[in-house]
Amino acid sequence: MDKFAKVAECLAKLTALLLTVVYLVTGVTFLCLDYWPVTGSDFWRIYYTCLTSSWIESALLKFNNHSLFFPSFIWLSDLHFFHGNQTILFGVGLALQAASTFLLLLPIWRDPGLDVTGKYLGTLTIICGSFWMGRATITTSGGFNCITSLVMLSAAAGFLILPRMRTVSTPTWRTTTLLICAGFVATFSFGSGMAVWPTFLLLGWNLRVPRRSLAIIAFATLVALLIFSLLPPPEDSSALWESLSSLGLIFAALLKQLCSLIGAPIFYSISAWHGAKPTAALIQTSGWLLWGGAAGLALSAIVVTARLTRRDLDGRNMEFVGLALITFNLFVLLSVVASRAQLFLEIPVDVAAPRYLFWSSFFWAGLLLVALHHALLRRWLRWPCILLALTFPIVGWQFHRNEGSHWRFARVLLEQGATSLINDVVDPARQIIPDQEQIDFLVPLLRARRLDMFAAGLQDWIGQPATQLFQGRQDERDFRGRASLQRLIGGKDQGTAIKVTGHLAVAELAPPSAMIIVDPAEKVVGIARSSNTWPLWNSLFYANRMPNGQILGYIRNHQPGAQYFLRAASPDGVSRQKIRIAPSPR
Repeated sequence: MDKFAKVAECLAKLTALLLTVVYLVTGVTFLCLDYWPVTGSDFWRIYYTCLTSSWIESALLKFNNHSLFFPSFIWLSDLHFFHGNQTILFGVGLALQAASTFLLLLPIWRDPGLDVTGKYLGTLTIICGSFWMGRATITTSGGFNCITSLVMLSAAAGFLILPRMRTVSTPTWRTTTLLICAGFVATFSFGSGMAVWPTFLLLGWNLRVPRRSLAIIAFATLVALLIFSLLPPPEDSSALWESLSSLGLIFAALLKQLCSLIGAPIFYSISAWHGAKPTAALIQTSGWLLWGGAAGLALSAIVVTARLTRRDLDGRNMEFVGLALITFNLFVLLSVVASRAQLFLEIPVDVAAPRYLFWSSFFWAGLLLVALHHALLRRWLRWPCILLALTFPIVGWQFHRNEGSHWRFARVLLEQGATSLINDVVDPARQIIPDQEQIDFLVPLLRARRLDMFAAGLQDWIGQPATQLFQGRQDERDFRGRASLQRLIGGKDQGTAIKVTGHLAVAELAPPSAMIIVDPAEKVVGIARSSNTWPLWNSLFYANRMPNGQILGYIRNHQPGAQYFLRAASPDGVSRQKIRIAPSPR
């Protein structure tokens, strides 16, 4: 029997290690292949403010009632020194994400009461929570990942500092100052960062931190709230006060919203295995979303209440990290409900928006860490909990893969939207964001300063003779494929501009990413670009579903009846071979 137990224990450790490696490798690879290559979403408005205001003015300004003071210096530096390169912004965000993950793992590996199996399972839980692609709505955006991962990094740093404050009756000013600094960085990186203050107070109470230190934390909380309220523009708290004023009337609705936010990871994971698309009807009727969240909320209430009364976390590192993640992310989700309750009542499906998975995934990771801590010490609970910990990554795997593919397609669409902007063409089918007015405001600034999609200077080729590009060099490599003209549907340019679509003949080499569209006089009249996914990555991670060599380009001033050609453009020169562009069907 002892031999069987040793073999089973060894298999459990190997399985945990394998799942950890798989999630880490696939998660990081998906992020590196799927991240936003150009400005997207709210950053159109943020960048406009950054480019029309001073550094300090744009850093102090709140966006949607969120202070982005600290992360704003990351993209301000990127805009001013690196031409708004989204790859750099993504790299910084990924580094912050990895650093916060490391800080959460550190106490687990320092836990003297944990055996190797427990440490492996704890590592698996944290890695899955951090690199699960369900969070990709946030983590594929360099800017959003900088914001939220800086909050998590500050919170994780605070979780490391707090236990040191209980070791002496009068904690050093250095320790207290570091904790306060972590709280301020979190608060002024994103609105959700405000949740660190009640989390620090509750965890400090559990750890029996001296009351003097708790009083300092409470005072720092008030100072942070005061500074936050004074930042421009004046905070719009009408939605919050409206929700609070009618709290007694809509308590059931608010509780349902909170449960739905918590249950979203379970809902999306189960739906992915069933092959069901999360439609509005499914979101409003799914029991997994509501009752899964209700179960999580009930378990968290039991855990937090027990720890508040017993105050016995001393030396229980994994349980402490789990409780910290539960408490912090629960406060974050409570703040979401309080600030967006009215919106959730008007648009019920928004409660399951994937952006909230960034927080709710770590909530469940915290619950699992607490369960592991208690179960591994009890013989009759040990193996059921080990199996549960190994099952959670498997349950989330299909959605992890689906989101990896989804965001690769989204990246392709963003690149195609950038191609339309490079050609100065409005194409409603490839619009980066729905608000055309924001695009019209920001694009002239990006173009004039050669930022983001304009940094490479492709727009400068338009109007030049092809023979003058790259000092007249010609590329002898094979360049074949098919292309045709396609009418624009909608938009202000549909009468004068036209779209070029097609596909390159891709052999073992990657297709050229940039191409020029020339008229019979060899004058450049437009830019085209191709999508490219390396065949090995396409096979391993995307089941060969990603487009490779797909062409999209535009001619802003199209002359009906003229014959156009496509030529590859690279530092080696312009391709000698041409692809004839077929006319559009009448």
